[in-house]
Amino acid sequence: MAASILTKQKAWVYREHGNSVAYMLKLNTEIAVLEIREDQLLVKVVAAGLNPVHIKIMNQYYVLHGWFDGTDHPPLPPLPTIPGYDVAVVVVKVGNQVRKFKVGDEVYGNINELPLNHPKQFGSVAEYTAVEEKLLALKPKNLNFVEAAGLPLAIESAYQGLEQAGFPAGKSILILGGAGGVGTSQFRYSSSKACYLEHLE
Repeated sequence: MAASILTKQKAWVYREHGNSVAYMLKLNTEIAVLEIREDQLLVKVVAAGLNPVHIKIMNQYYVLHGWFDGTDHPPLPPLPTIPGYDVAVVVVKVGNQVRKFKVGDEVYGNINELPLNHPKQFGSVAEYTAVEEKLLALKPKNLNFVEAAGLPLAIESAYQGLEQAGFPAGKSILILGGAGGVGTSQFRYSSSKACYLEHLE
């Protein structure tokens, strides 16, 4: 079952790499709405976020610093590219294998599971995007769409960093840059583990 869906959409697109994001990123009003796979949902974007990783991909920071050298890492996303990973959205169509969500659900998440290993060509700064069911969760009712869209990548980065560090409960932890998205998420997560916290903004 699907809601009424346009065949064309507006999206922010870049067709080349360079130093000026303002020059590269352009609004395109004739982008085809994606077809979804059986394990995906088509979602109408209400709010989306861009992160530093998108700027670094657009201005080739990772290429210049050896992240995407054709041997250890895959190529950059194909051009033209719609950037963006973080979204808060409304479900408008579901694939046959989708079980957790239905049309009309308000959900949020990071639509690119492995952004540095398998960057997607079609991101979140568009009217619609396609995303795998496993990458989304129901939007908390106490958050509006803009608030929810600002959380996914920051929370994932905070959790991944702390878990990889293997910090035990009850120990002291110093969080540098504690006022940013990742830092504040680390602060909250560490508090839930009964750690002794210090943070520097």
